[in-house]
Amino acid sequence: MQNRLEKKVETFMKEQELTRPGDRVLVGLSGGADSVCLLLVLCRLAERFSLSLGAFHVHHGIRGEEADRDEAFSEGLCKEYGIEFYSVKESVPDRAKEWHMGLEEAGRKVRQEAAKDLMERYGYTKIALAHHQNDVAETVLFHLFRGSSVSGLASIPAKRENLIRPLLSCDREEIESYLKERQIAYCTDSTNLETEYTRNKIRHEILDYTVKEINPGAVRHIGELAAACAELESFLEAETEQVMKSVDRTPEGAGIPADLLKARHAVLQKRVIHRLIGSVAGSKKDITKDHVEAVLGLFYNQSGRKVSLPYGLEARREFDRVVIGTGTEAGAEGAKGFGGNELCIIPLPGEFEVSFGEETLYFCTFSCEKNAQIPKNEYTKWFDYDKIKGTLCVRTYREGDRMGLLSGSKAVKTVWTERKVPVWRRKTQPLVADEAQVLWIPGVRCCDNYRVDETTKTVLEIRRNGGKTDGSECKSSDIRG
Repeated sequence: MQNRLEKKVETFMKEQELTRPGDRVLVGLSGGADSVCLLLVLCRLAERFSLSLGAFHVHHGIRGEEADRDEAFSEGLCKEYGIEFYSVKESVPDRAKEWHMGLEEAGRKVRQEAAKDLMERYGYTKIALAHHQNDVAETVLFHLFRGSSVSGLASIPAKRENLIRPLLSCDREEIESYLKERQIAYCTDSTNLETEYTRNKIRHEILDYTVKEINPGAVRHIGELAAACAELESFLEAETEQVMKSVDRTPEGAGIPADLLKARHAVLQKRVIHRLIGSVAGSKKDITKDHVEAVLGLFYNQSGRKVSLPYGLEARREFDRVVIGTGTEAGAEGAKGFGGNELCIIPLPGEFEVSFGEETLYFCTFSCEKNAQIPKNEYTKWFDYDKIKGTLCVRTYREGDRMGLLSGSKAVKTVWTERKVPVWRRKTQPLVADEAQVLWIPGVRCCDNYRVDETTKTVLEIRRNGGKTDGSECKSSDIRG
């Protein structure tokens, strides 16, 4: 006859869809009450779910004879039930020193790596761990005391990729009662009784007191809170991913339209900003609430404002966007054009090619034929060669630079502002200019008063990246008008 706890676990596994028929499940077996209960319950349910089982035990090299006892007990239990047993011995103290982390964190990492290795080596499809409702409650309190978002309060998921936790519907009292009823022995880890570790203090001094003196159902209620937070986290994650689709990536970082984010709820705004900083930095560590709030302020500020961020990053308001990327100095250095030279003379007439960064400009001259077809694309430009004043060059900006447009002469600074070119990028923007004015800002705009017309005798053609890359962001800048 099926036990009440077994029925509870069976229902939970079905509701959460933890396994599929034919799964090979590798159970983490420490020898303690929780993992022994998990192994035995899965043995009872294996036929119902069409599962095959194996178990692994990690000897941490910490508790001497007690650890040897746990290993021997786990192996004997598996032999009794005909379950394949794997034992992994690893010195967690040595790994903790090597990885520069505490014993608890190092032990967890060792177990994770051991499980992954065994699963891949022997063809297991799932790893089952024995976390239960008390572990959920302890984790929620641990995250709450340490400082946490909704994701931290969501605590321990029932499944994540190939990892499953079938006992999350049960509490510790139910587990120990199950083993007592069936007269099943288990090992007690003496370190779990110590209050040196934070989690043990929460378990023995805070949670136990809460259950005895405040509310016997405290563990269950905290678990229900964790489940509600998990649902909320799932919703927020979906909304965050939807907004992140509007992020545009550049070599310097990533940007997002200001109005798009301002239209979202403050909770989602902060979440997206945190995600955006982390994606550019490659890590979310050291990204605090203050950093997120500072970046959020840029969405309501004028263009040109910026804030410093960890990892050498900065956030900048660039017209209608906020960009997170390398600082202005680093960005300018990384974008420095044409081999670090700020001036390159173009010898004309004839053919010449100049490169800046990953881009190339190709110059050539030829006689203009009557009714010649002027390119209509925006990456090949034709100019009247005879209108060029003095020497033609490719260079960076000079104070006072202007270009002739149909509306009259206009400052290059004004053109940049109208086309929303970031201030930091202007420092390294290559310009094609003669001694009188700027002919072309590649990717931004061309002048109008050097156009090819019926009087043109010689054409100067400039192609950007072999004519395969767009040379202007707006058709109004096309030299034909």
